[in-house]
Amino acid sequence: MSPFRSLGALALAAAAILAPLNPALAQSDTLAAGLSSSAAVMRVDLAGGGNTQSLSLPVGKSAIVELPVDVRDVLVTSPTVADAMLRTQRRIFILGLKTGTTDAVFFDSAGRRILSLDIRVDQDPSAVAQTINRIIPGANVRVDAMNESLILSGQVANLADADKANQIARAAVAKPEMVLNMLSIAGKDQVMLKVRIVEMQRNAIKQLGFNLNAIVGELGDTQFLLGTAATFAVNGALLGGGSATVREVGGRNQGEATLRAFERVGLVRTLAEPNLTAVSGESARFLAGGEFPVPVAQDSTGAVTVEFKPFGVGLGFTPVVLSSGRIAIKMSTEVSELTTDGAFSLSSPGANATLTIPALIVRRAETAVELPSGGSMMIAGLLQEKTRQNIDALPGMTTLPVLGSLFRSRDYLAGETELVIIVTPYIVQATSADRLQTPVDGMRVASDHSTLLMGALTKAYKAKPQADTGRAYQGPYGYVIE
Repeated sequence: MSPFRSLGALALAAAAILAPLNPALAQSDTLAAGLSSSAAVMRVDLAGGGNTQSLSLPVGKSAIVELPVDVRDVLVTSPTVADAMLRTQRRIFILGLKTGTTDAVFFDSAGRRILSLDIRVDQDPSAVAQTINRIIPGANVRVDAMNESLILSGQVANLADADKANQIARAAVAKPEMVLNMLSIAGKDQVMLKVRIVEMQRNAIKQLGFNLNAIVGELGDTQFLLGTAATFAVNGALLGGGSATVREVGGRNQGEATLRAFERVGLVRTLAEPNLTAVSGESARFLAGGEFPVPVAQDSTGAVTVEFKPFGVGLGFTPVVLSSGRIAIKMSTEVSELTTDGAFSLSSPGANATLTIPALIVRRAETAVELPSGGSMMIAGLLQEKTRQNIDALPGMTTLPVLGSLFRSRDYLAGETELVIIVTPYIVQATSADRLQTPVDGMRVASDHSTLLMGALTKAYKAKPQADTGRAYQGPYGYVIE
């Protein structure tokens, strides 16, 4: 196909005469009439010297260029990108065929250039924009095309709607990276995550032991030596308790026995409730505790490099608010404390100092869950039970009736641990500062007389006047710290 198109008065007259006789010409006229009714009209004003202009077209769409002077010839550089159809001497139809760029140059009957039109043909984004705004209620999304890529702009209600719009646009392009997401969020939701970490530890220790030493002999030299002692291997050492000593001395025969008895029942309760608020899609971290130094290197001069490791109550999470008020949460939480069990000790040969690095007792959970606002879920749980028992005895003597118990010792240790971690997310909004309470609101420090005579550190808490509005209870209330 030649890039040149010519149309004169004779051609127009011939076309008008032959149109009723030629079905092809009639079909062409019908197509031209359709283009004229649906295409955008671009009117060119050459009075201001604007003989070079730009035109953007979607693929499969058309535009009408109206000129103030007659056109005889038009030159299209890339006819496969766009095509030009001369309907009349002053009206030209431009059709977008495929994505790309080209130009169209218009000439008059004398061969002078009238207009140079830069044409850019992109894919049609209107169907994508209509689909996005129809599927996402309240969205105001604009879709622009650049070559084979789509640019999303406008505003959506939340991050979940932005993700939906992005997924719809990706379905209309060849590759996902060809979608440029420039959407703005009208109002990001804020999520508060409440975590409850509850742990109960119960320990029972029982020890009963005999230390027995006896010497039996009548002929001047010792003939028999008996000895047995409680080692308490389970608990590591004699823990204490009551003791009784029985001693018998008779000539060369003497015996001494010590009874050690100890019993302990322990209960440890750990409760941590960290709360943290973050904007949907953003990460947040919380730590209430401290950091302890850990040596990591030492240079030739003896200088020691340390790193600080955190411990305490920690919480980190990333919330994403989904549709229907559901919240997807990726979180990690832990409760850790320093302990000497498992600690690392290092002694210097030339000095009397010992370096001890403590160990950590850690309860940690990392997971991703999806919950409604105000809904709770137990994300972790632990039920642990352990029992250790050790019996020390003098061989052959434990089977003796009654007296056999004098030659054995028992060490017993039992422990139970129950741990649960519960999370509850809430979609929250800002409120007035007067509606928020802190642990120091209304606190009154006790006077010197109350402290000296009554041993009181604080007086009764007084709530803010507006705090009781709409509530059934009245009177002083607050945090108890004594």
